[in-house]
Amino acid sequence: MFDMRRLRHALALAEHRNFARAAAALHITQPALSRSIQALEEGMGVLLFDRSPRDVEPTAFGELVLRHARGLELSSRDLDRELQLAKGLEIGTLNIGAGPWGAASMVGITVGKLSRLYPRLRTRVLISPWIELPARIRSREVDLMVADVSEVQGQDDLDITPLQPHRAFVVCRPGHPLTAQSGVGAADIFRFPLAGPHLPQHAIDKVLQHMPQPIREQGRKHGLLTITCDSSSVLKAILANSDAISIMSPFMAIKELRDGDLAMIRELDLNVQGQFGVTRLRGRTLSAPAEAFLKLLKEHDREISAMECALLDSYATSMKERKPRRSVVSRKIGPG
Repeated sequence: MFDMRRLRHALALAEHRNFARAAAALHITQPALSRSIQALEEGMGVLLFDRSPRDVEPTAFGELVLRHARGLELSSRDLDRELQLAKGLEIGTLNIGAGPWGAASMVGITVGKLSRLYPRLRTRVLISPWIELPARIRSREVDLMVADVSEVQGQDDLDITPLQPHRAFVVCRPGHPLTAQSGVGAADIFRFPLAGPHLPQHAIDKVLQHMPQPIREQGRKHGLLTITCDSSSVLKAILANSDAISIMSPFMAIKELRDGDLAMIRELDLNVQGQFGVTRLRGRTLSAPAEAFLKLLKEHDREISAMECALLDSYATSMKERKPRRSVVSRKIGPG
């Protein structure tokens, strides 16, 4: 019978290639790790790692054992998860992965509501670039991923629950030159630094298709963004203190837009929308905590869609009020 604890020690040593670093990651002493690896090798009757003064390297036997150890580790996590499922919501665990920008704006309030309903539920929220989250699902590091799903659609091992579509607009500081300009066109946004998180390819393509050919080629060659930032709070501070602009769905800055700390160029429609959804491993049963989270998230998503509609209506009304009215001059015609 294999000792899973020692196999985990071997996996950590293979990852860090150094006894000191692996021991630190495992929160054990270096001699304890060394004894554990030696006991594993003696039990199997083979050398798993070649040692040198600087680092360690898995042997051919080591690679074989490590490959199976990874599978056993995933199976062990699944077994532990199934046991937690059977115990129910109150003492379960939920691991959620969220993109750092739009998805994070959705997840915070939802997790708060979930915690109020189930105060003993252990919840872990991992904020990570959306491009890294599918791998974290596959490694069972997270149960669910809330992020833009445009780049993971069609992947056979993933199931997607779509959320409401959210249109995106140009957002900037109040008093920005674009707010005073009439007839703002898509090409105008390239007169200013464009700030935002790492964007999915579909969003980049949507924006670039509005651009004149020279600007389009420049954007494809050098990238669309001038300022790349995955923190929503930092990005909003950048917008408020510069002439940079960003393309986002209104719910991502709903408070700032309502309070007048940021402004939206409502008249410019780039035909870009956030394609948010909840992704999980296909064939993996949703736990009771995950089911509860998903239900609350859908409710919150409908609420923020309604808030966006109200905000867009208020912008449309203010735009009409700002339009100059034509003066009607009546000319009195007298006898000639």
